[in-house]
Amino acid sequence: MSIEDKKEGKIRRDELKNVVKIVKCLQEAKDTWLWYREIGRRCRMDHKTVSRLIDKYLRQTVEVQEGVPPFMKIKMVRIKPGESIRTILRYLSVKQKIESVRNSL
Repeated sequence: MSIEDKKEGKIRRDELKNVVKIVKCLQEAKDTWLWYREIGRRCRMDHKTVSRLIDKYLRQTVEVQEGVPPFMKIKMVRIKPGESIRTILRYLSVKQKIESVRNSL
């Protein structure tokens, strides 16, 4: 990633592809809660990458549940009702524009 990309807050193309994969996976699961390792298996990504991308880009569009008995340390996520790939991509583009304006000040 170049210094210019960091300044403007641009989302890298590979990150965007992975975010779309995660969103598709969550949409296919519908209302089912998935943990990061399961999302990673389905999307062929490392669970740490899944965690980082969800925390960085999808925090506003997913519901997070922590501490499900008997697994108290597991984070489980599902997509919020009414969210789609189109609305999530729109949110990311607006967020990116806001970051670029903020960084230019």
